[in-house]
Amino acid sequence: MIGALRILRHLVIGLAAAAAVFTPLWFAAAGLGSRFGLWDWRFGLSTMTFSWGPNILFATVGLGGVALLLAVIYRLAFGQSNAPGAGGYVAAIAALAIGGAGLWYADGVRTTAGTLPPIHDITTDTANPPQFSAAMVERREVDGASNSVDYASKIDPRSERPLPEVQAEAYPQIQPINTSAEPALAYRAALGVAREMGWRVTTTSDEAMMFEGTAETFWFGFKDDVIVRVTALEEGGARVDARSVSRVGVSDLGANAARLADFSERLRSSLGETES
Repeated sequence: MIGALRILRHLVIGLAAAAAVFTPLWFAAAGLGSRFGLWDWRFGLSTMTFSWGPNILFATVGLGGVALLLAVIYRLAFGQSNAPGAGGYVAAIAALAIGGAGLWYADGVRTTAGTLPPIHDITTDTANPPQFSAAMVERREVDGASNSVDYASKIDPRSERPLPEVQAEAYPQIQPINTSAEPALAYRAALGVAREMGWRVTTTSDEAMMFEGTAETFWFGFKDDVIVRVTALEEGGARVDARSVSRVGVSDLGANAARLADFSERLRSSLGETES
């Protein structure tokens, strides 16, 4: 009896330890494999992460729970002298922690997806959004972008309301950046902030005071295209508008709005100004 239970305990603890190692590697592979072109992002995100991922997380939690239960039962039934070593408890707790953390994070993503509108094109100027160059549009098409850059035609697929109306309601903080700085100075500062944020700037025009580029996420390698436009104000100073558009996916989970909010904060700091 003791021998059989010991074998079962070792087996479950071994599986729990393997799951604690395998689970984070699985999700890392899903993201990095997509980023480096080992498989399509749909397979990495939809299949590996959303379809298979929850089952792996539940299995990891289950193995950790059973391993911990067996360790406790074994100790209570057969005494301290036959109690499992610390490694067994570590493996069980690690599996519980890793699986539980993954499920907690997944629940947070689902909550975010349910509370934010499924949109992916955000701009500081919803009436006259900055327009991407023909070269950028062509680059997006070559790279297989499924989302258009036609802001005016877009709607929220959930509510079927116009995009400008939905954006204003969901992200009221996304506003034009008005600065007392001279337009040329504001343009150079904006360009510097963009590069500081890791955007790959592909088009610049000092004359038009416009530049565009691409921001790429670490996980999955998702690419969002950005454009910044600086306009001189009649009363002096400048207005800076920006736009960020995902190439693929219906919902960006707030990523584009967060990017523009970060850009705005950094630009104001670079210019030595605070939000009015």
